[in-house]
Amino acid sequence: MQQHPSHQPVVIGDPDLGVKIMEFENEDDFLLQQRRSPTMRHRIRALMRRMRCGPFGRLRNMLFFLGALLLFGWIMLPYDNVVRLGIRFNVNKLQHYLNSHPVENWLFAPPAYPVDLATDTVVMVKTGYGTRQRANAWFEALSASNEFRDFLVIADYASKPGQEANNHGTSLPIHNVVNQTLSSLGPAASLSNPRVAKYLRFAEAIENGEEEAADQLAKSTGWEIDALKFISGLELAYSKFPNKKWYLLVDDDTYLVQPSLKPLLAHLDSEVPYYIGNAVGDFRIRFAHGGSGIILSQGAMSSLILDNPHAVRTAHLESLSETWGDRLLARTLIKAGVYLEEEYSHLFSGEPPRWAKIRPDRFCCPIVTFHGLGQPEKMHQAGESLRNVSKPLLWSDIWDVYGMSRPWRQSTLTDDDLAKPIQYANWDHAGGSGGEVAVAEGVAKAEECGRKCYEKGSECMAWTWEKESKRCNLSPWMIVGEKVEGKVSGPNGKLARELEMVCLEY
Repeated sequence: MQQHPSHQPVVIGDPDLGVKIMEFENEDDFLLQQRRSPTMRHRIRALMRRMRCGPFGRLRNMLFFLGALLLFGWIMLPYDNVVRLGIRFNVNKLQHYLNSHPVENWLFAPPAYPVDLATDTVVMVKTGYGTRQRANAWFEALSASNEFRDFLVIADYASKPGQEANNHGTSLPIHNVVNQTLSSLGPAASLSNPRVAKYLRFAEAIENGEEEAADQLAKSTGWEIDALKFISGLELAYSKFPNKKWYLLVDDDTYLVQPSLKPLLAHLDSEVPYYIGNAVGDFRIRFAHGGSGIILSQGAMSSLILDNPHAVRTAHLESLSETWGDRLLARTLIKAGVYLEEEYSHLFSGEPPRWAKIRPDRFCCPIVTFHGLGQPEKMHQAGESLRNVSKPLLWSDIWDVYGMSRPWRQSTLTDDDLAKPIQYANWDHAGGSGGEVAVAEGVAKAEECGRKCYEKGSECMAWTWEKESKRCNLSPWMIVGEKVEGKVSGPNGKLARELEMVCLEY
């Protein structure tokens, strides 16, 4: 009987050598039977086959299964799960450490998403009865080159005719968004709540014209009532301006630097859900500090207001007990899958211009907001000082705005001169003591305090020596500061010049 061709002997190589090997189903065994070396291609194929079927293959399969399991678990975790929040917190810290740089390259690039502040933005100015005198000061501080057009003033009371906010001759009604919050909850949810009871007494005093009583109640309950404004304020803004690209929420003591804000927004796609501001809080909840200003994109607002009405309603309930409205806003956005974008946190200041903390990692970066201008005269001063700013304001530029000569820029100073402490009598460039500011006690002279700062290198941006206590404050930032009797202070001129050279490279 004739054999099937597949069972016939296969002759390999020189038939005279009589090397006859039956064909094997396993090509690897077949190759091993050959007296000549297999080709490199066959070796690789054999190795890959062993990896699939041997110990390496089992390890690979286990790792793949574990990775798929972790990915599935991550997807299934709620947006506000503490594990998810903890991982994001540590990833952000690592990114900040790896990507910390003193210059924002996008500031000098053509705008990827051109923005018109007049047509593409709405500014929500959050005020209150207890700070009602600030609202007009906020608008008065706007420069003549102001590009904003659409505003919404939100508060814990409604303005009566003739009491509206005044934007350079244009009357802007003040909207009571606290009533909007309580109306959305209904009487059953709020009647027995102590915060609501306080607000109703406060509202009654306003209605009856009892100004002194209303002011006292505003001072004692202002923070509690403020938490009721955030979510309803955003709802009102979205209902009145549903097609804006950007929504800006600021306090009545916050100053917006428009020439810095515009290139930031032009760098970002408003359809992406962006939530931007000065990051505070711990791993359980990271939120944008309300006083420093909050920026929300169209993508973030639609995700919250349109796609997650249940999260909004829950936020109204939580506002009856939440201490901070800005934290409540972050928690609500997280439920909608929108997290704080911390990459731009360093562009926002929680202090007034003279006390803004200029750190090495933001020396050449633009500054978008200042905070803490609660007295109308301070807001006016900021407006006057920043009125002629027409290009992005860098953190280091604050010195120029307030008429302070940058000592490290003096052409007569050599590197050897800058290696010696620069000092000014009766001034404070360190901005207090304690916390991140290192303190050395018993320092006999101001020069010795300055040397200690220079010895710390990039960890010390400024120093202040207190004459009476002999205390030396070594600060990781520097401020423009103000006159303070009995102190001697100075910036780290050597470090400042090195940082400024990086600015000039761009």
